[in-house]
Amino acid sequence: MIDKQVQDIIIRYGGGIINSEVFAQTFLQKHHIVYNVGDHLLGVATEAVGFCLKHSLTGESFLDNVVKACLCHDLGIMGRKEKFTNDFQCLIWHPIHSVVVYRELTRENNEIVVDSILSHMFPLKLRVPKYKEGWILIMADKKAAYSERLGKPLVSEEERKQILLDAPKALS
Repeated sequence: MIDKQVQDIIIRYGGGIINSEVFAQTFLQKHHIVYNVGDHLLGVATEAVGFCLKHSLTGESFLDNVVKACLCHDLGIMGRKEKFTNDFQCLIWHPIHSVVVYRELTRENNEIVVDSILSHMFPLKLRVPKYKEGWILIMADKKAAYSERLGKPLVSEEERKQILLDAPKALS
């Protein structure tokens, strides 16, 4: 069950991303065998924000960076069969594609968010994050992927529906 405060933070800083057509498409593409990209991204954001709150990492810009990095880190996977010839190519190149999508969606080029997205495949890729936000993304991403492979996603279908329903309110 997602804590209401966690959900509110994700919506406050990620509402524009969640409301995008690109993000809507993420629920149509499989990821980690049994789930989809969108549920994975929401699960990663949920885990990361919960961690931040538990460890008093609650600065506004810090949470903004964490949420945006979490919601965008795998957007470069979208259309993987057309973009990448195999899984190894996807592993190597999707972080770069994800940064491009992040910049297009948000019209931002935040160094911390970019570094976090580019380094999220550590240790499989040997790019080490420079910032705490990147390490938090890595931890949350690995936990979400592991949980999904066990058939236990970090965000339930009902929680996803609530986030998608509440996200447009962040823009008004």
